[in-house]
Amino acid sequence: MSVQRETPFEVDARPIKDHLIVVHLNGPVRVHGRIETRSINKLMPAGSIFLWPGGSGFRVGIEQPVDTLHLHIRREVVDEVAASMGYDRESDRRLAPRLGDSDTLLEQLVLEVRHAAGRAPADSLYVEQLALAIAARLIRHDHCRAAMVESAGRRGLSNPQMRRIEDYIEATLSDVIPLRRLSAESGLSVSHFLRQFRLTTGMSPHQFVMRRRVERARRMLTETGEPIAQIALVCGFSHQEHLTNVFKRQVGVTPAGYRRHGHH
Repeated sequence: MSVQRETPFEVDARPIKDHLIVVHLNGPVRVHGRIETRSINKLMPAGSIFLWPGGSGFRVGIEQPVDTLHLHIRREVVDEVAASMGYDRESDRRLAPRLGDSDTLLEQLVLEVRHAAGRAPADSLYVEQLALAIAARLIRHDHCRAAMVESAGRRGLSNPQMRRIEDYIEATLSDVIPLRRLSAESGLSVSHFLRQFRLTTGMSPHQFVMRRRVERARRMLTETGEPIAQIALVCGFSHQEHLTNVFKRQVGVTPAGYRRHGHH
């Protein structure tokens, strides 16, 4: 992802493997261009969305300066989500170009990636889930038929699967926890794992992990004399302020207040 200030230009872009989403952060700006069989020459307002599908070269130009957000999303991510939604053929997974569309939900998802990436360090588990949500939104825009689901689609995860996932989370709670590593513990694809995990727990993996981190912090606050800053790191938070914000949101008091009043 990148945010950039673009001055007037015209370019012929060669095809690349992955998909590119461009969001105009201000405007209006006149855009002219062509991709595949589609062309555009119009004044575009802030919030306009362009999708340049992987594998397609395009020509584009702008006539006024504009701030833009560029987000590359891997083709493998889109293909995996499409397959989980029942689109198995290559032709079904192909995305159509979008030239200055308005899509409030997609815009919000892309802007949330920007917000998440701006945090230090970024929460990779949350960003991975945003990528999957963006992929699903792109696919649903192009394919309106009801998605097919696996015959076991509404059963949730088995007890052995959940035990393996919980054991892995507990063992690596102080580290970055990749979404693909959690899905590997379940033996499922990432998109299938996400659906089954929510059916089982009622929450996303990111929410589940954050709850476990807060639970460990609560135990350490009452059972040890470790400094709160150290507890934050041991429990997988990026710093003490990160722990304080999440802890207060979930528990209702700050870690210092929790320790001071001797909660059990």
